[in-house]
Amino acid sequence: MINVVTVNEDTYDRYTTYLANHPHARFGHDLEWAWTLRDTYGVTVEHLIALDGEKVMGICPLFLCKPLVGRAHYQTSLFPSYFGPLYDSEQALDRILDEIVSRTSEVENAEILSPLPLPEDKRLPYLERLDLTYRLPLGKAPEEIFGNFRRNYKRILRDPKLGEGLELIIDPDGHLVNEFYRLYAHLYAHKHGFIPHVEGLFRKIFVYYKDNTARIYMARHNGRYIGGIFTFWKYGEVYCGWSAQDLSTEHAPMHFLIWKIIQDGITGGYRWFNHGESPRDNESLKLFKQGWGMDAADTFRYFIPGKLSKPNVRLYDRYPWTKKVISLLPASLTSRFVSPLIRFFL
Repeated sequence: MINVVTVNEDTYDRYTTYLANHPHARFGHDLEWAWTLRDTYGVTVEHLIALDGEKVMGICPLFLCKPLVGRAHYQTSLFPSYFGPLYDSEQALDRILDEIVSRTSEVENAEILSPLPLPEDKRLPYLERLDLTYRLPLGKAPEEIFGNFRRNYKRILRDPKLGEGLELIIDPDGHLVNEFYRLYAHLYAHKHGFIPHVEGLFRKIFVYYKDNTARIYMARHNGRYIGGIFTFWKYGEVYCGWSAQDLSTEHAPMHFLIWKIIQDGITGGYRWFNHGESPRDNESLKLFKQGWGMDAADTFRYFIPGKLSKPNVRLYDRYPWTKKVISLLPASLTSRFVSPLIRFFL
């Protein structure tokens, strides 16, 4: 008989061993990632493990969010990607869903955010496909992967003028968090109109992710940082979590950084380069990511009713006017005063 319980000290090793051997495990399933979000934003970690005796049959990340504005709810993933249940049998998934439904009865709702579709089930009455994800298999030689890039990408990477004076620096310890965050807050606030995360999130990641599993790739030109990408290296996948760029630069740091990350992924024996998600209707991001030879794949947002009977709109889609307001604010004001407001809504 399969029992589903919250992961604790007694089951931690079995949980991590299961992830290490599962083909669809991702960094967002890690308890280390859960602790990062707990320490930064105050969410409660209630990750589940399905046990048949001593054998692990499945797991599911689960966060209880108690926002200061709004009601309590569950989510399997907060950001930056989709992380859902992993299971070895339909019975294991059935028990995991039973447990989530039971817990959800006391809160507003639950959301299962999965990069893979789940079987049709009456407990999952609502499904949305809001975002697309972009992954590049790394099983080919570098020159073959390079040959599939869009023509102007190859021209940029071969252009000696664009590469002149450009240094690519890898930070596996977090000593460049401040430089990355300066670019990140400016880019996300002014170009995207999103509330960027607090700098403490990126510092906390390096508390739990060591041994090169978290790396910041930075581009520096003539002593000035002009671009960066925050990456995770786990379970055979290189995941680009956040990017940052000086909007005034005439160079193309993102192209050189992405190509460097792809090459390092190939050299390190990783199976996938994951360029992250973007909204389905964002044509500019879609074109940029497809230019690297990546096909778009669906992601799946399942809504489980609790005290709320129908799905609500995602936070950053709920008030679109805020994007325009945020984009007009100085970056220093956004990072110091607006970013901490995330805690009120998580």
